[in-house]
Amino acid sequence: MQNRLQSELYASIATLDQLKKMFDLGVVDIRSYQRESEALLYEVNNYVEELRRSGFDVQSFLGSEIFIHDFPEALRMLDLTSNRGEAFPKDMTKEEYYDFIGLAVLDVATANSAKGLMGLAELIVEVVRKIPQLKSVSYNDVIQAVDMVAEHGLIPGIRTLRCGVKVVELRPLELRRDQSDVINLAASKGFTSIEEIMMRLKWSEDHARQVLSSLVDAGMAVADRRFSTGGRYWFPGLRSREESDNTQIPSA
Repeated sequence: MQNRLQSELYASIATLDQLKKMFDLGVVDIRSYQRESEALLYEVNNYVEELRRSGFDVQSFLGSEIFIHDFPEALRMLDLTSNRGEAFPKDMTKEEYYDFIGLAVLDVATANSAKGLMGLAELIVEVVRKIPQLKSVSYNDVIQAVDMVAEHGLIPGIRTLRCGVKVVELRPLELRRDQSDVINLAASKGFTSIEEIMMRLKWSEDHARQVLSSLVDAGMAVADRRFSTGGRYWFPGLRSREESDNTQIPSA
């Protein structure tokens, strides 16, 4: 069991490191990088927790020369090899550290609650931007803080869409199956259209319009019926701030 988990942990970290290098070189676009890195970060975190529960010394394993030498980018993203007790600000305990990040998570969730949901990678970026005084915050720290806030019932928490994209529910969403189908279709690019829904989901035009209108009414989608866009429906919660800044999305 431990050997299998060690092998899977090694493979996930190696893949994450390669993905980061390819992104830095411009080979991987930001949307693909966000989606794939989210999945890998979650995988690594799960493997680490399973190994720790089995009594395995994860710190020593990840602190070996092969990891530090071959996968520095991944280890920097994960921040798994550092002694977290020493990485906390001197005037903070571990609990205070995660509470501080949790408050930033709540601030970001509140500011974006109208969207209903938000990409996990984008939420992490926004949280880190809000707490520049914490120099050592890792992706994993923010994910733990999100889980902590969700456990306290303050937000619904992280969910994985059927397409594999991880999002954070910012408020309780009672989505029907057809609404979830549309969100899954829009998840990879942040928008969809009536024509795409009709073609991909094999729906009638009336059904496509009804579902999109329900998502607009819920505040999760914004209609853009300009001729140049082909009648797109944007999902602000599925778009990064940089993408939204570079694309004029009409107000609801």
